[in-house]
Amino acid sequence: MEDINRPKERENFVVFAGVTKDGQIQFIKVYAIDESLAIEVLEEFLRENHIHPSDFVVVDQGYENVEGKEVITTRTEEELSALLSRIGLKLVSNGILYLKGKNKIYQITAISRDLLESRRETEEIIETVTLEFSDIRLPEKYIKRLNLLALMEDTLILNRVELDLPSLLRKTIRGTVAIPRLLEYDGIIIRVFDEEFHIAKGSYIDKVLVSPPVIHWDAHIDSIEDFSFKKIEENVYSAPLFLKAFSGFLVLTEPPRDLVRMLLKIKKRGEFKVTLDGRRVRLPVNFTIIVDTKYPENYSGLKFPVRINLPPMDDETFAAMLAEAIGISVPQDVTAMFPEEYKTFLGIEIIVNLWKKLLERKKKDGIELLREVAAIVSGGVP
Repeated sequence: MEDINRPKERENFVVFAGVTKDGQIQFIKVYAIDESLAIEVLEEFLRENHIHPSDFVVVDQGYENVEGKEVITTRTEEELSALLSRIGLKLVSNGILYLKGKNKIYQITAISRDLLESRRETEEIIETVTLEFSDIRLPEKYIKRLNLLALMEDTLILNRVELDLPSLLRKTIRGTVAIPRLLEYDGIIIRVFDEEFHIAKGSYIDKVLVSPPVIHWDAHIDSIEDFSFKKIEENVYSAPLFLKAFSGFLVLTEPPRDLVRMLLKIKKRGEFKVTLDGRRVRLPVNFTIIVDTKYPENYSGLKFPVRINLPPMDDETFAAMLAEAIGISVPQDVTAMFPEEYKTFLGIEIIVNLWKKLLERKKKDGIELLREVAAIVSGGVP
C-alpha cells in the first residue's frame, strides 16, 4: 500500500486521527469504499505509526450515509473536530476523499484504550425520559394506570385488554439517554450499541446518545439465547438484551418465571458477573423490566414495585373504540353480539381487518357487515 501518512487526494479511502499536543494518536477514523479496504487501511495505519493493534479498540463501524456530499475532508468533519477538541485532541487527516457520487461509505472508528479508560464517568450528560400520552387515543382509565410506567420501576402488567405495549411505549416515550458504545474489561469487548434496537441522536467518544430504548422479547417467538453473550470474533461479544436495554425498557411477553427471577436479581445486585474467554467480568446494569402477561399467577411470589391491571373493555368502551376505528357508530345490540374475548385492542384489530375485507367484497351497509363479522368470530355463519 502507498505511504498512508502522506496527505493526498484519493478516491478510495481517507484516514482521520485525533492527536495530543505531543503528537500521540488517540483516535482513528477510516473512511473507505468498502469494509475490507477499511480494515486493511486501519491495519496499515497502525503499523506505519508503530501502534500495536491491541492498544486500540474499535468502537464503531458500518456504512455511513454520505448522500449529497462530494468530498470528505477535515472541513466536512467539523462536528468530529469539535468533539475531539473538547477532550484535548486535534483532528488531522491524510488528505481528501472524493466520493464520486457515492451514497454511502464504510467507516471504522477506533480509540486508544488509554482514552477509553480516561473517559469513563467523565462526561456529564443530562438524560431525560418521559412518557407522553396526549397524542395517543386510549381510554382515560388505561392512560391513568399506564402513567405509572414513567416511574421507571420494574412492573408487572396484567394485560387482559391485549394492548400492544412495546408499540405503545415506542410511540409515547420521549427523551435522550446515553448508552456505552461498548464495555471493555481486561481485553474483553462487549458491544452494547446496536442499530437494530437503538435510534442514535448524537455521540460522544465512547457513548451514543439514543432515544430511550424499548426492547421487546416474546417467549412465544423469540429465543432464550437472546439473553446470552454472542461471540462476534476473538475477545469481542454482542451484549445480551438486558444490556442493550440500558437506560430503557425491557418488555417481556409471557417470559419464563426463572428468567424474570434472574433479571430481578441482577437488577437488585446492580451488576452482572460473567466469565468470557476465561476472564471474569463485572458489568453495570441499568434497565427497567416490564412483564406483559395474562397469567399473573406464573409470577406469584416475585416482587415488582409496580403492578398494573388492564382489564378487558366494557361494552361502552368497546363500542367507542370500534366506532373510532371504522368511522361509524356501533349500536348496542351489535356490540352485544361480539364474544367477550374480542373486547380487547387485539380483538378490535381483528374485527376491523375482517370488516374492511368484507366491505371491499360486498356492497352492504357497514352495520350489517359488522353483524357478519360478529358471526364469523363467534364461529357461526354470517
